[in-house]
Amino acid sequence: MNGKKTVLYLGNFSFPTGNAAGKRVYANGKILRELGYSVIFIGMDKAVNGSVPIMNTQKKYDGFTYYNFPYPQGNFGWVKYRKTFKSLVEFLSYGEMLNSVGLIIYYGSPSLSLFTTKLINYCKANKIKVVADCVDWLTVKTNSIVFDMIKRADNTYQKAYANKRADGVIAISSYLANYYRKHGCLTVTIPPLSPKEYAGAEQESIENNKKILTYAGLPFRIGQQINNCSTLKDRIDKTIILLHQAHQNGSEFVFNIYGFTKEEYLKVIPGQKCYVDALGNRVVFHGHKPNEEIIECIIESDFTILIRDVNRDTTAGFPTKVSESVSCGTPVITTRTSDLECYIEDGKNGFFLDMSDTRKAVYEFQNILEMDCNKLNSMKKYCATTNPFYYKRFISKFNTFVDHIHNEKTENN
Repeated sequence: MNGKKTVLYLGNFSFPTGNAAGKRVYANGKILRELGYSVIFIGMDKAVNGSVPIMNTQKKYDGFTYYNFPYPQGNFGWVKYRKTFKSLVEFLSYGEMLNSVGLIIYYGSPSLSLFTTKLINYCKANKIKVVADCVDWLTVKTNSIVFDMIKRADNTYQKAYANKRADGVIAISSYLANYYRKHGCLTVTIPPLSPKEYAGAEQESIENNKKILTYAGLPFRIGQQINNCSTLKDRIDKTIILLHQAHQNGSEFVFNIYGFTKEEYLKVIPGQKCYVDALGNRVVFHGHKPNEEIIECIIESDFTILIRDVNRDTTAGFPTKVSESVSCGTPVITTRTSDLECYIEDGKNGFFLDMSDTRKAVYEFQNILEMDCNKLNSMKKYCATTNPFYYKRFISKFNTFVDHIHNEKTENN
């Protein structure tokens, strides 16, 4: 990077902990800082007025300086990539910024992905290395046929064309890493990481017949009824049915749901009402809550649970919910998707359920709920002390990748 020690990390994320994307770039930024780089973030914020220059949105967090693009207003707000790119060029033209930035990492795009093409061209013209942070390859489904077509074409353009023109790709999964590697791209595989070691992560569970389970997320659009639940990335519907069957067989538990209310859930998936009603106060819908409160609940839980189907969406991505849970010292109950088998040791820091065999899944789930308290505490301690997602475990791997980018090598990591 020609001696330039500033990295600009920009894109569609809410820094530092506003969403999973914000948490990912925050952790990756801490790695870069450990390697001696100064890292500046430009994310997105719905509170930012579109007429405000990026430079005027400056904030500080954990020693990092960060700024924000305005969040697009409505579906077609995403199309205005020229205005967004112009604001970025103005930001880079401020003071000595352009002379200090040696690497730009983009996470998705703050507007239509033609923004990414303009960014790559700009970086090459100004001798700045540019890297894509690629975290998914989603099947686009919206409530607008026109916007659905635009987003599908835009998503394909970014993943299949624009990212290949970057100097390298940070891939969240081996699926994505293998795809870009086959096309001659320099890649490194980095799952969602924990930016810190959580206080209280070794909190022990007490002897109690009721296991505390937690799910935090928003697997659907609020207010948009779903007729086919197979379109859900997180199968919260299957989770509710699993709990219902376990309850009918005598299991006791409390299932905390963060991210949406009971009313919001039943409006989207009304067919679940009979199960939710039967479970009664065993399922507690907390709605949207601050990240700090959710983290505290995860730490105090016996398990988090995440049920997903195996498809391209879940294979290309990687669930931040799993890495966050283990980092909090809480084992996970999940399904075999993405690269989870590389990090989750069955019976040590989590359990895998095979949802294709319902009877077997219910039987195994009930055994988990009846687990001895000492065994559970052993698992929680193992999560906290061997956390495979702690960011410092990836410093060397990240350093090799950045060195290759710096030296303009072509071999893959």
